[in-house]
Amino acid sequence: MNALITNIINNVFHGIWFYCILLEPKYSRRRSVATLAGTTLFFQAVVLAMRYFLADMPYGGTGIMLRYLAGYFLATFIFGGVYIFCLSASHPVKSLFLVSAYLCFWTLLYITISIVTRTTSGAGTLEIWLLRIGLNIFFMALYYGMFRKRLLRVYQGVRSGYGTVAAISLMAFVIMTLLIIYNDNMKNRDNLYLVILILLCGFMASVYILLFLFIARSDQAYHLKQMQFHEKFLMAQIDSYEEMKQSMKRTRHDFRHHNLVVAEYARNRDYQGILNYLQEYDDREMETYANIFCENHAVNNVVSSYVDRAEQNHIEVDTDIRLGELKEISDYDLVSIFANILENALIACTKTEHERWIHIFAEQKGKKLVLACENTCTGEVIFEDGLPRNRERDGVGVESILNSARQYGGNVDFSVSEGVFTCRVILNNFRLKG
Repeated sequence: MNALITNIINNVFHGIWFYCILLEPKYSRRRSVATLAGTTLFFQAVVLAMRYFLADMPYGGTGIMLRYLAGYFLATFIFGGVYIFCLSASHPVKSLFLVSAYLCFWTLLYITISIVTRTTSGAGTLEIWLLRIGLNIFFMALYYGMFRKRLLRVYQGVRSGYGTVAAISLMAFVIMTLLIIYNDNMKNRDNLYLVILILLCGFMASVYILLFLFIARSDQAYHLKQMQFHEKFLMAQIDSYEEMKQSMKRTRHDFRHHNLVVAEYARNRDYQGILNYLQEYDDREMETYANIFCENHAVNNVVSSYVDRAEQNHIEVDTDIRLGELKEISDYDLVSIFANILENALIACTKTEHERWIHIFAEQKGKKLVLACENTCTGEVIFEDGLPRNRERDGVGVESILNSARQYGGNVDFSVSEGVFTCRVILNNFRLKG
């Protein structure tokens, strides 16, 4: 009975902890909670079935250890599998990092209880139950109070290299598993043994500190690249404004001459001449303002900049952008999405030797912004997990589009067919909290 109570306490906290570390949920809060509650009940039923079928196994040292290890690994695979493949919207390898990190923490916590109480990790007494409940509640409060927001920011910033981080984290979990098995089989726990055990646990904790520092550095590198990208675009905007300023000066200077011409036509009562001259003037002005693609200034500046670059590379650009000023979506995110899409489209077009064109459409439909861009490409696009990958570049542009869309609960889809690459983005007109 004591072992069963211990197991129930463990399972309840597993369910709660896995919800706490669900940083990029696939479903709503209610559905996630219901799924984890169902997983906890299912696992508890599996444990009861194991107790029934293994009832004949002796409860000596080996029997207890086998039962404990069976429950240990089943909890790992069942809870971890549900988290990675059912609940988390992150890449499975990225989710594996969080799962293995939590399991290492869980193992470390119970090794600590085992050392303090001088019992095995699966033991069950009132003292151990209170310690497990108290320590779990304490660390949960500490996690929510100090670390969750930081971890969320860092975790969402992981855009590359998470395979290496997950592999190291998984290896750390394997070592911690071997450590807990060794601890439970060790009969003579003298002071030297305890010191060595504490040092090993401290070393594993240091490994995770270094992993999180590595992730934070990766996030800083990503943001640095984004700042450089926006700086490049800002410089292009400044050049555009300077050119516009010079154009306005020329217009003011020439306006007096236009008035003189119209006045001369009027004195000669050549009204048809006035109409013809004004029509020609209007045509010239239309050419001057032909680069106004929409009423949204940020989007218009981005598109104008890339259309100029496309024309220099003999790439035809067709635009249909019906956007006004958007209060709900920041100009920074709009620039990131449009600029990265057009940058990738421009690069893809320059690599093809056949047709070169870009078609971009954007419209606000109800509470959603819909964006679609098609461009010609070589057709040799490599996809990994539904995302285009370029071996020659680091893929920051694609990750930036995904990150910006994620902040508005949006979706991004990439596809290629018959030499035409398509990118579709849907954003909600509200920014997610977190």
